[in-house]
Amino acid sequence: MFMQIQAQAQIGFEQYCYVKNSQMTTLVPIFNYESNSHWYAEARYNYEEVNTFSLYAGKTFSNDGKFDFSITPMLGGVVGKFKGISSGVNAVVEFKDVFFSTQSQYTISFHESNADFFFSWSELGYQPWKWFFLGVTAQQTYIAEANSLESEPGVFIGFSAGMWTFPLYVFKPMTISNYYVLGINLSMDGFNRNR
Repeated sequence: MFMQIQAQAQIGFEQYCYVKNSQMTTLVPIFNYESNSHWYAEARYNYEEVNTFSLYAGKTFSNDGKFDFSITPMLGGVVGKFKGISSGVNAVVEFKDVFFSTQSQYTISFHESNADFFFSWSELGYQPWKWFFLGVTAQQTYIAEANSLESEPGVFIGFSAGMWTFPLYVFKPMTISNYYVLGINLSMDGFNRNR
């Protein structure tokens, strides 16, 4: 049976900086809000594509027990360089000091059918101390028209200080095409420790 873990509204802000070849390439800000009745909204910029804004809405279902989990199915619109509609889900599962999170979406372009894509960012992590966490991560992008799947494995470490978290990701770490993602995240309730 689903239970409501949080009784208050929650606000979060995430700022990610993609660094390739030792140069900052893209800033990706994400703002989210969850009401006390668990309706959820999320706004993103440069996430689906550079110079593109997206807005999602959905409802969070959660359970507080042996396994704490939260699932938020969402629908959204995308405008800017990429224009379309999108459906997705954010999910977090926690058991003691271990956590798994995923953010997945399928996005349909209004203008180019071969631009439709599925994207997923998943993490499996361990938090041995309240202020430190680490784990493995993967990004996957599937272009439906081309039947093409690109998978980018990675690792991450992060530090927490109160409502703030500072994750650092390295994707494709054992290759010459590796790149970094630096995060600065604020969560007013502290439930979401990272992406």
